[in-house]
Amino acid sequence: MDIYDKMIKHKQEIDHHESDLYVKVTDISKEIVEEYKYKTIVTTFISQIDNCLWYDIPFAYKPFWDKKFKRGG
Repeated sequence: MDIYDKMIKHKQEIDHHESDLYVKVTDISKEIVEEYKYKTIVTTFISQIDNCLWYDIPFAYKPFWDKKFKRGG
């Protein structure tokens, strides 16, 4: 199961931009990110919308890739 699926399974608040997955930082999302194979590329930011801390997980928004590959590139 990839990180996107884990976040969905655990009902974490997500958003995205293009292929980047944004996940609100919670105790559960911290655990998931800590186990993530590519955790060294994960950064955090303060959202201008809710003023909370979020993860920016590059290239991890699975629906972007699903849509891209269904179109054939």
